[in-house]
Amino acid sequence: MPQSSGPIAASYYTNAAQDARAPSKAKLEGELLWGSIVLAFFFLDRSSELWGPVAVDRSTGTERAHCVKADNVILRDKNGAQVGPEDPNAASVEFVFESHKGDCDAQGVTVRHYRSHHPILCPVTASQRCLRIRAQWLYEGKDIGPYLTSTSRTRTVKKARVGKLIKTAAANMGLKPKDYSTHSLRIGGACALLAAGKSDLVIRLMGRWSSWCFTVYTKLRPGMIRDAASCMIKASTRECHEPGSIPNLITRHSRGELQRV
Repeated sequence: MPQSSGPIAASYYTNAAQDARAPSKAKLEGELLWGSIVLAFFFLDRSSELWGPVAVDRSTGTERAHCVKADNVILRDKNGAQVGPEDPNAASVEFVFESHKGDCDAQGVTVRHYRSHHPILCPVTASQRCLRIRAQWLYEGKDIGPYLTSTSRTRTVKKARVGKLIKTAAANMGLKPKDYSTHSLRIGGACALLAAGKSDLVIRLMGRWSSWCFTVYTKLRPGMIRDAASCMIKASTRECHEPGSIPNLITRHSRGELQRV
């Protein structure tokens, strides 16, 4: 993964959506492409978990494909009951990862998201879109594979196509295309979680990282530290006034020595 890959923020998607849904493209495949891009942002997906060509991982001595299967995308209503992609009462979506790059023992993990209530970017809406397209193809008798992004028996939405779309959108926004790739979706999701105040542990678990290496991707934004100083003062003030606490001593330098103030 190139270290220069930049994170993709939510505002980036409007431009990407326009290209993915361009009239010149096959309508349903374009919608499937767009839906998968939204899901990659929310579920912090690796390219191997959504797009093809689907590769077999033999690194653990067992052949495994990490690409998410359509049957492992589960929609639920507010009561937790499973519902279909046409159901307007779908309130959450679960991705069941049978395995992934960091899961050496293939223990699997389930990640759930609820509706974002955003008009364009919503994991539930995107999942419904992808599953409806699949259902329509199956109804029409189209022979498609088991994966969420399958477009035929042996093919899925291609990683190269997603990467090209991302770079095109970056160029349209005046950004450097070379700084963006499919991995930017995963980085962007991690940065969004950090900006939302989610802990490193939450980010690590949602992104299925086996170590804390993801911290090299997350980037501080001005808005994330705008109130840092005031929060530090408030926290320090509360600490000083707690019963039995020892007040913090603020020190200053004087002729090379530290003195109490």
